[in-house]
Amino acid sequence: MRHLFTFGDLVLDVVATASSALEADTDTPGDVRSAPGGSAANFAVWTRRLGSPVCFATRVGDDLLGRALVDDMRREGVEVHAAVDPVYPTAVLVLFSDGVQRHMMVPRGANHFFGPGDLPEERIRTAGWLHATGYAFFWDSTREALQRALAVAREAGVPVSFDPSSAGFIRRHGLDLPEGIRVLMPNRDEARALTGCADVKDAARELARRADLVAVKLGPEGALLARAGQLTYVPPVAPSAPAVDGTGAGDAWGAALIDGLRRGLDPYRAALRANRLGAEVVTRVGARPALSPEIMRQLEVERDA
Repeated sequence: MRHLFTFGDLVLDVVATASSALEADTDTPGDVRSAPGGSAANFAVWTRRLGSPVCFATRVGDDLLGRALVDDMRREGVEVHAAVDPVYPTAVLVLFSDGVQRHMMVPRGANHFFGPGDLPEERIRTAGWLHATGYAFFWDSTREALQRALAVAREAGVPVSFDPSSAGFIRRHGLDLPEGIRVLMPNRDEARALTGCADVKDAARELARRADLVAVKLGPEGALLARAGQLTYVPPVAPSAPAVDGTGAGDAWGAALIDGLRRGLDPYRAALRANRLGAEVVTRVGARPALSPEIMRQLEVERDA
């Protein structure tokens, strides 16, 4: 199988999880942990853990954190192309979680200056798939990199998946979906923001005009597929433990979906497998938690069935 190529943020996630309701001017019990993150980076790691080769391009600061995050990706088996920014530091993302919803603070970092010159274009041309995220629309430099990556992929006939990534950004600024998307993977809020449709089914049908396959992530309710105007509901898979942190679950879900499709699974079976992985990721803190050998074996069984 040819490698999947993706690019984008490589950051340190600092995750604060409250164990009770927040109260003003006093202490709130909870837990604070840090772990590697970044939407495209998470997607890359989960793709590799699922057994597919992957190439990832990013931009980090000239600092210990950046080197540590790149080394961590390489230990996962990901081929990393990391440009080093001489001015801005490696990004840190602060997330507050109540176990289901997340609130994020994103300081300016080296990742905001990833540009077309940071793309290893030959690795795009020789890829079997390109995955891109909507976070690339946030900044001028990253937007130019996205446009260039899509152009190279289009010229080389490389299929593209796209995750819109941020309903808030879409509502504030709008988002022109790239042309030629093979698989579009919004969550419920992003699908509504992209279309203006209140009903997620109507939103999925509308988005199916812009992509070969639309896969709407519904969190604990499963997923909704839209293809050529036809809708298919994919039920959730029960997790092995209660949900504690939603960070990175959508990235893991998307990686499992694309991995399954590339291996020949039909969209329903690929999405059902993605539901299993997403359901397990939320039972642990962090975007790339270690899962039990039993869960990973089950994902392999479903992949090869």
